[in-house]
Amino acid sequence: MKGISDLKRAGAEEVVNQICRLLGGVSLERMIQLTHLGELLTHDPEIKRVVRGVRSYLQDENHSARRLFARVMEYLPRENREKLFKSLFLHGFFLSKRKREEFAKENGYEPPLLMILSPSWQCNLRCKGCYTLGYARTSKGLSKEVVERILGECEEMGIFFVTILGGEPLMWPHLLDVIGSHPNIFFQVYTNGTLLTEEIARELSRLGNAALVFSIEGGEEETDSWRGKGVYAKIMHAMDLAREARLIIGTSATVTSQNVEVVSSDDFLDFMISKGSLAQMYFLYLPVNGKADFSLMVTPEQRDLLRRRVLTARRTKPIFIVDFWNDGPYVDGCIAGGRSYFHVNANGDVEPCVYTHIAVDNIHETSLKKALNSELFRAIRARQPHNRNHLRPCMIIDNPHVMREIIEELHPRFTHPGAEEIYTRLKDKMDEYAARYARLADEIWKKEYSWCWASCAKEGEESRKEEAVVTAN
Repeated sequence: MKGISDLKRAGAEEVVNQICRLLGGVSLERMIQLTHLGELLTHDPEIKRVVRGVRSYLQDENHSARRLFARVMEYLPRENREKLFKSLFLHGFFLSKRKREEFAKENGYEPPLLMILSPSWQCNLRCKGCYTLGYARTSKGLSKEVVERILGECEEMGIFFVTILGGEPLMWPHLLDVIGSHPNIFFQVYTNGTLLTEEIARELSRLGNAALVFSIEGGEEETDSWRGKGVYAKIMHAMDLAREARLIIGTSATVTSQNVEVVSSDDFLDFMISKGSLAQMYFLYLPVNGKADFSLMVTPEQRDLLRRRVLTARRTKPIFIVDFWNDGPYVDGCIAGGRSYFHVNANGDVEPCVYTHIAVDNIHETSLKKALNSELFRAIRARQPHNRNHLRPCMIIDNPHVMREIIEELHPRFTHPGAEEIYTRLKDKMDEYAARYARLADEIWKKEYSWCWASCAKEGEESRKEEAVVTAN
């Protein structure tokens, strides 16, 4: 292999090839060496900070991240390790940052890190509190040609991480072809698992640039009550198929007042790990589908229970965990509106967030470049963070006045019937929930997040000033 000084002078593609050759016989020690190389390949101080953090975790024999890394290396075949490294880390992390910065210099704003795409609303299940219940399932969804165009625009802008939702993605007939035609993008495909076959699992594993994330709400009782009788057993079978194919596996839970104790428990996480899950995602139930059921929302105390249990699990279990609302302090609050992500739904509407069902642009009529710089998206970014307490990041359930203000100011269209109810008929209930959680979260913020709150407030003011200048121009 070339020396470090030679690699610094080499082109990006040569560097990628050299690193991937290393990964054929990757070991913990070799990966630690690669973190030093990674620092030399970037001038971005934020990336350097992250790389140093990863190195410190890998060097700590007792750290859960080191055990997670060992799980991944033992599980994935050699060729898949190389494909994962090229799509998720090289393109998704290092090279994408450079592209997004270059785009920002030319266009006045930096594209987000990832896109969430729902190519179809079609689904073989009708889950109890699904956020898509308000959308018409009769919609044809997006054509392969439109999706290919969108993904091409993503690569040009520096977006190399794409999450596929639905509906059920495995019902969209072009899924495998599209994943295969974009090997530099890492795809995260959320599925109910009921349609997975041995052939599909093998093909996804062969492609090597996708993970399957199985939606599961706890044990058999919790999952079947949410998704339908017999679904839990089908998910278990699907996870076995994925594991046998050496496909990257994740799990995701919609957290409600009825299952929060179960899905945050040690028993649940340990069982998911035993089934092959490398990542666990938690999403709170939000009453945004036009059929609001406030009884399903976690109480403030339950939300904090999830936070505390996740913090403990991160220290002790070899699994990557994302708790999207409670993780606000680590991403400076809300990341919607193109700040870090956005959603293109199956009708083509470009939504600020999966749960924010409003839009001013449709991908059939405009480009991603224009949609991400729309007046709606700029207005959201200009208000971020929506709260100086990043345990209260959300503009839907934590700061509902923010969404009402934006809607009143810009008059975007709602993307399905009933989407307006939480901003109109149910506004008092939303305000009451936000106030209840605020009382608890503000105390926790002061006691446990002193490392963050002062600097976060300052950064928030600076980001709002910067966005205001862009908006004015």
